[in-house]
Amino acid sequence: MRLEDLAESEFALRAAVAFCRHTPRWVGHAVARGAAWIANRGEMEIHATVQENLRHVLGPGADDATLREAARRVIVHFAQANYDFFHVAGRPAEEILAAVRVPERATARMRGELAKGRGVLVLFAHMSNFDLAGVGLAATGLPLQVLSLANPTTTFRLQNRVRAEAGMAVMPISPETLRAAMRSLRSGGIVVSSMDRPVPREEDLVDVFGEPSYVPLGPARMAFMTKATIFIATCWFDTAEGYTLDILGPIEAVRSGDRRQDILTNTRRLAGHLEEFVRARPEQWMMFHPFWPMKPGKVSG
Repeated sequence: MRLEDLAESEFALRAAVAFCRHTPRWVGHAVARGAAWIANRGEMEIHATVQENLRHVLGPGADDATLREAARRVIVHFAQANYDFFHVAGRPAEEILAAVRVPERATARMRGELAKGRGVLVLFAHMSNFDLAGVGLAATGLPLQVLSLANPTTTFRLQNRVRAEAGMAVMPISPETLRAAMRSLRSGGIVVSSMDRPVPREEDLVDVFGEPSYVPLGPARMAFMTKATIFIATCWFDTAEGYTLDILGPIEAVRSGDRRQDILTNTRRLAGHLEEFVRARPEQWMMFHPFWPMKPGKVSG
């Protein structure tokens, strides 16, 4: 068995979760830093992908040493955030909410839209411990339906299990679950999805940091078709305050009557918010897939 297969095995992941749940935070973070050190030293593909994404964020003034250090910090933060997520996974709501701050004023705005019979589409950016932030949002009692990856790997199946334990209705993306999500939004439900999971097959590429990117059009399309109210969710970490969930909204989608143009316009608006989040904390953007098309002549990895 290859090392990669062992790491993705159900046994290894269960053992990792058990470790996270039953060890002190300082021990867990030390082990996480060690795992991140191995990933960075090994010149793994994930490091090269993060570095290439950050090249677009930090701009042409960032040299290779700066990009390597920035990518290293992303992977260290990712490892520690994963420990923190599984450390509180399955615990009571009050313990989850002690691990991530969820502003009551933001959830009150969501409840206000739901009270009007409006569907609410919550779009998460892949910032910091977005999984913990999502579980924290569910811990407030909001009835969340979560669109997750289709055909999830063992790792993502485990994350989905944790989300379900927190009270989320998890729906791996398929034509059927997308239709169900649309029905829910039209009838005044609340659906959670990602705003920045790259979709390389998109025909129309929207600029992010001044260059055509794989930012998805699906969220804007869903909001347009269902007339749902948009909220944008982002998580950030501070050494003094820990994890905080920030929520922007309510945001009304532009609807001029030109469906294609409106979807592009609204995607550009979402992309502008994403740029603000990432520019403020590039080391906390957990983006491990190519977000921009590879330039001609450049070799990946």
